Amino acid sequence: MRTRKIAHLRPDEILPELQATPVAYLPFGLLEWHGPHLPLGVDSFNAEAAAVRAANQTGGLVMPTIYCGTERERPPEVLDDLGFERDTWIVGMDFPHNSLPSMYASEEIFALTVRENLRLTAAMGFKVLVAISGHAATNQIETLRRIAAEFNAAGQVKVLVELPFVANASGTLEVGHASRIETAVMLALEPESVRLENLPPQSQPLNNTDFAIVDYDTFLGRPTPDRTVSVGDDPRRADANAGERMMAQAAEQIARRVRRALETIE
Repeated sequence: MRTRKIAHLRPDEILPELQATPVAYLPFGLLEWHGPHLPLGVDSFNAEAAAVRAANQTGGLVMPTIYCGTERERPPEVLDDLGFERDTWIVGMDFPHNSLPSMYASEEIFALTVRENLRLTAAMGFKVLVAISGHAATNQIETLRRIAAEFNAAGQVKVLVELPFVANASGTLEVGHASRIETAVMLALEPESVRLENLPPQSQPLNNTDFAIVDYDTFLGRPTPDRTVSVGDDPRRADANAGERMMAQAAEQIARRVRRALETIE
C-alpha cells in the first residue's frame, strides 16, 4: 500500500485492506512537557511511528493519532523520590519550573474518548483494535486496559493495549521521562525537534525538580541520593542509532502480538 494511514486513503483503497487484514492501530498521545530539549508531542510521535511500523509488518491500517491523555497527582512517596516536599501538589510531569503546562484531560474525559474511538473503529468493520499509548501514566494504561476488557468481554472485537517500548530481560520498562530512551527515539524520529544544547553541559547534574526530566530508576523507587538524573539514563548520552533500534524492537514486539490476535478471530 502507498500508506497505512487511513486518513490518506480512499474507500477503494481501504476496503480491500479491511477485508484482507481487519486490524486497526489507534495511537494515543498528548501534548506534554518533555524537558526544554524535546517537543511536546513526544508520546504521540512515538505511538504513531510504532503503529505504522507494526502495520507495515502485519497489514492493517493506522487511525489518526488521538491527542488525548490523562495523569494523576503525585503521591507523597513519589514526590519525595523526585526531590519535592511530600505535600506538594503536582499532577503528572507539570513541575513548578516548567515554562508550559501539559494538556492532561481528566480521566473521565479520556475514558469517554477511548471508548468512543474504539466503538467507531469497530463500526467500520475492523476486528482487531490495537491501542498504542505513547504516554505510560499508570492511570492512563489502567483506563485503556479496563475499557479493552469490556470490549473483549462483549466478544465482537479483540482489543489490545500496547506500549511502544521494550522491556529488559527482567521484564522492566527502562523508560524514564524525557531521559535517555525518549530522547534517543526523538533523535531517530524527529531530529529537527531535538535541541540537546538547551540542557546544561554534561558535567552538570540534572536536577529532577529543575527540568522535569526523570530517570526510570526514580520511577521505580530508586532515586539517586541527590535527586538528579542517573548517568546511565541521562538524555545527553542519547543517540539516534539506539533510538532506531528501540523503535524497531518495539514494533516487532507489537506485531507478534497482533498476529497472535488475528489467529483467534473468525
